[in-house]
Amino acid sequence: MAKRASGATFKPKAVKAQKRAINWALIAKQCSVLVLVLTILAGGMYLHEADTLPVKHVTVEGALQHTNKDALISAVTPFVSGSFLDVDVANVQQAGKTLPWVEQVQVRRIWPDTLHLIVKEHQAIARWNDDGLVNNRGEVFKPNKHTFPDGLIQLNGPEGTSDMMARRLVSIQQKVDAIGVKVIKLSMDKRRSWQVDFNDGLHLKLGRADSDKRVNRFVDVFQSGLASYKDVISEVDMRYTNGLAVVWKDGQQPDFNGTV
Repeated sequence: MAKRASGATFKPKAVKAQKRAINWALIAKQCSVLVLVLTILAGGMYLHEADTLPVKHVTVEGALQHTNKDALISAVTPFVSGSFLDVDVANVQQAGKTLPWVEQVQVRRIWPDTLHLIVKEHQAIARWNDDGLVNNRGEVFKPNKHTFPDGLIQLNGPEGTSDMMARRLVSIQQKVDAIGVKVIKLSMDKRRSWQVDFNDGLHLKLGRADSDKRVNRFVDVFQSGLASYKDVISEVDMRYTNGLAVVWKDGQQPDFNGTV
């Protein structure tokens, strides 16, 4: 009977698991970033707290002739509560513009507790109907009548036509500069019929159609000879296709043959 071969049994050696080195520098860096982010967030939340940076001062800048600074500050004060950083600038601007002479308000934050208002007033160029003024952009605003500047031209017209009438005023005045008169009143009725009053007492009727051409024709006729009668003319009516009508002042009709 054969004998089983004897010998040692082979057993594989166990492989020791290699330990991964911990990167403490990276962990420290990540922790630092996290702490920084949390600090910034916490700081931001703190700064936006209403009692952290309250607005303590409101200052005003601008060439104000008709607007009281204290009244302006009182108007915007209800809208400057809370944190300096959270003040609603749009609300402050709108509150400032509730004052009748204020056209524009710019708001600047001055660290750490001041709002600085840069204010522009309306520049009035004419009176509007019975209760308003027109600014240099053709917009109507309505301050108290006792604040109306003296010597303004009067514009009378339907609501919503102030811009058109302001531009028309400039155009007519440029045309009549050639005959040395100044417009003191420009009127347009609901039918879009135009009338002009000048500083020498002359009243000019232009009507609806071709009013620009009628102004040019009036200037031409005036320069051609009508100017010699200007002291006794009350009204010139240009509402004729190829002519005009003259109304003389009471009792001052000259020896006039109807041609100039």
